Amino acid sequence: MLTAATNMLLRRTVRRWFDLEPDVLTVRRKLDAFIGLIDALPGGYQAAPSGQAIGATLHTIGPERGAAPDAPLILYFHGGGYIVGSLASHAAFCARLARQTGGTVLFADYRLGPEHRFPAAFEDGVAALLEASARAQGRLFIAGDSAGGGLALAVAQAAAAQGLRQPDGLILISPWADLTLSGPSMVANAAFDAMLSSKNLIRMRAAYLDDKDPADRRASPLFDPNTHLPPVLLIYSLAEVLRDDATRLATQLRHGGTEVTEVPFRGMPHVFPLFRILPAARRALREIGKFVAAQR
Repeated sequence: MLTAATNMLLRRTVRRWFDLEPDVLTVRRKLDAFIGLIDALPGGYQAAPSGQAIGATLHTIGPERGAAPDAPLILYFHGGGYIVGSLASHAAFCARLARQTGGTVLFADYRLGPEHRFPAAFEDGVAALLEASARAQGRLFIAGDSAGGGLALAVAQAAAAQGLRQPDGLILISPWADLTLSGPSMVANAAFDAMLSSKNLIRMRAAYLDDKDPADRRASPLFDPNTHLPPVLLIYSLAEVLRDDATRLATQLRHGGTEVTEVPFRGMPHVFPLFRILPAARRALREIGKFVAAQR
């Protein structure tokens, strides 16, 4: 019942805005207001400004009294198709993530299209990782959902290629890792996905990439052959159009020698761990907590 109600609500709000609202700024305002109505920071947690990384505004999200000095630091990249999403839409989830892992989240509010075209988000992401690496006193993780999941992966791949500090693990929630939109689930799950469609993904891609190659590895990290990375946790729904971004990525990473923990859920909407009303969201957070605890 809760899943069906959530899917219906998403179809009538977020999906409709992505498909029909022509003005990106309006979509951003609507999304932030929508999340603000249904979610809030848990008691005892705060989000505080925490500097800049090129064009990304950084915020620290964690306990008001502060986490332990050696607590894990999670660098988080939000979703939104590279055109929407912000601290307002993701702060509450990141606070729950900090609570579940006993750590602190460094939230990177990176530059968005169409004002800032590719590779602006990628450049901000690499700069944010450098900043997070300098701050982390204990274990360091990179995480993200949807477009932010793809960005998290691209940043980790860049770190490996450039000899930068590697995170202790990656947490990817419904990652958008293929901006060519070539996964079979783009068609197979078109009738089931309550939030995304090929129409709105094409719109997002155009607003961010403009005329750049969608197969560029910085935008579509699925196509990066250098896939040996720290352990990866993949959480996704079998009903979303981006399902095969996750399944193909899991296969490729394993082939390259990366340890992958793959946790698919049936019937859930895209990025469902963000919707705290869903029991599956709470289960997904527990999976993240277990994954973080295991990387020692």
